[in-house]
Amino acid sequence: MRALLLSLVACLLVGCLSTTRAREVNCMSVMMLDVWQADDDLKSAEQRWHSVQQARVDRAQALQDSSVRSLFVSHVSSPPGAFAPIPLREESSRGRVSEPEEERALYRQVVAAHNRQIEAVEWYGRVARRVQTRMEEDEILNPLLGTLVTSTAIVFYPFIRWNVRSVLWDGVDPDAADDPVQVFCATRLERENLGPHP
Repeated sequence: MRALLLSLVACLLVGCLSTTRAREVNCMSVMMLDVWQADDDLKSAEQRWHSVQQARVDRAQALQDSSVRSLFVSHVSSPPGAFAPIPLREESSRGRVSEPEEERALYRQVVAAHNRQIEAVEWYGRVARRVQTRMEEDEILNPLLGTLVTSTAIVFYPFIRWNVRSVLWDGVDPDAADDPVQVFCATRLERENLGPHP
């Protein structure tokens, strides 16, 4: 009777944890999409920034070409023996195009998108490691529980489980309410359930 009671408690314990595990798996799938979205956002921001940079370079090149042409025309149209002054300083100052505000704003968007991508990749890695460790724990404990549930040795299961967890989790309680991954996943999935903000 005692063994049956302990096996029921163990099964309930595994059932309670399955909700947490399902949340972590859902969180990992959402984070995978977040990483893809962050990559796309970064590529788009970089592309817009490079386009504006290229347009600035093209404008500067066109301005330089037009100033060289006007210098050539004025030199050719001058009477023989007369030398047209070469306004090097004036042309160089006109040819130097200052960085426009739009380009600086786009660069800030690139930096922000890069930071979002780094954060998404970091959290995805943490959640994926959590899910992988959970699977390793299941691979060890589930067959053991199936073996012990039919004998009185089930009384040792909590001790064995504690030992396995202390090795796999390095003393960290992955089911604690204040665990960073748990808090992050709960927050991220809640945001996902609320849907996109207008």
